[in-house]
Amino acid sequence: MASQPSDRFAEVLAAVLKDARENAGLSQKKLAERSGVGRTGIVTIEAGLRLPSVWLCKMLADGMGVSLASLMKDVEKRLNR
Repeated sequence: MASQPSDRFAEVLAAVLKDARENAGLSQKKLAERSGVGRTGIVTIEAGLRLPSVWLCKMLADGMGVSLASLMKDVEKRLNR
C-alpha cells in the first residue's frame, strides 16, 4: 500500500523535531520540562505516531530555543528532496 502525503509529512516532521532536540542537547525529558509538553507526547511525535498541531510545534520549538519558522523550513527542505 502506498503511503499518503500526510504520512510523509508526519515522518519528516518527526525526524526534524528529533534532530532539533538532539542538536539542542536535550533529552526528551528535558524538552518536556522546558516546553510544557508531556514526555509521552514527545515520544509519540518523534516516532511519527502523532501529528502535532502548529501550536504544539511552537511550544516544542520554544523549548528547544529555535524558531518555529526554522523548523518548518527544514521540514520543507526535506520534503522537497
